[in-house]
Amino acid sequence: MPPAKKKKAKQSKASGVSKGTRRSTLKKRKVKRFEHLYVWGRRVALTCLGLAFFAWVGVVFFLSDADTNAMNWIKGKTISIAGDAGYRVENIMVEGRKYSDPDVLLALINIAQGDSIFLFNPDEAKAQIEKIGWVKSARVERRLPDTIYIKLQERRPLALWQNGEALSLIDSEGTLLTQDNLGRFKDLLMIRGKGAPEKAQELLSLLAAEQALESLLDHADLVDGRRWDLYLNDGKRIKLPENDIGLAMRNMMLRHEQDNILGKDSITVIDARYQGRLIIRTKLGKVQDYKAGLIDASASL
Repeated sequence: MPPAKKKKAKQSKASGVSKGTRRSTLKKRKVKRFEHLYVWGRRVALTCLGLAFFAWVGVVFFLSDADTNAMNWIKGKTISIAGDAGYRVENIMVEGRKYSDPDVLLALINIAQGDSIFLFNPDEAKAQIEKIGWVKSARVERRLPDTIYIKLQERRPLALWQNGEALSLIDSEGTLLTQDNLGRFKDLLMIRGKGAPEKAQELLSLLAAEQALESLLDHADLVDGRRWDLYLNDGKRIKLPENDIGLAMRNMMLRHEQDNILGKDSITVIDARYQGRLIIRTKLGKVQDYKAGLIDASASL
């Protein structure tokens, strides 16, 4: 029996130690949690105080105009340090330039070799470059450490527009590109008339499908802003309708393939405005017979 009592006593002692250990552990956890909350609370309080202080200083700084001078000084120092570190313009790469004047481009970006690359503002340069008549859009980048990259999308020259005595180069959207150095574009079609630039793209597209006619053209006049008159190199005048221009051209060229009407010196005017027929005017005293579907109207036109 005595041994049993000793065992019980040992169990009781072990249980007492276990309970004491739990109380101690819980107490330590409460202390640590309190310390943790205290630390974070202190940090938040200090952060709020710091923000309030800097906000107050910023207001005073701004109202006193000291911010401008300080920022300029900081900016200047940063640019100077960056330049000393090798961030200077060494290369100006331009992609897509065919017609734009390179000297004008350099003047507009306003940066020179050896300047700090951080003096260059890509957005401002893009806005200036897109003011050039030739440029439809531009992408401008600052590629560290030493390169400025410019990609141009230039407008495509379409025709020469004569407006009074002024001669201008236009693109497919009717945008005036330039009035200078037009000799290199002498092979483009000349158009005349108010509103002609906006309608030129449609006419040129239809003419591209009738290359035999296109090769004979001297110029085209827009009449009353509605329809075109074509003038051939030999002086012939072709009156086109307001609508269905392509169909009228095709019918006329079919007749030309049969009777060579565009090659006859006696013909001065071909009126293709009427569906299904051509009205031909000839020189006085040179009346010719044509196949069915053609009406000689030299006296009435």
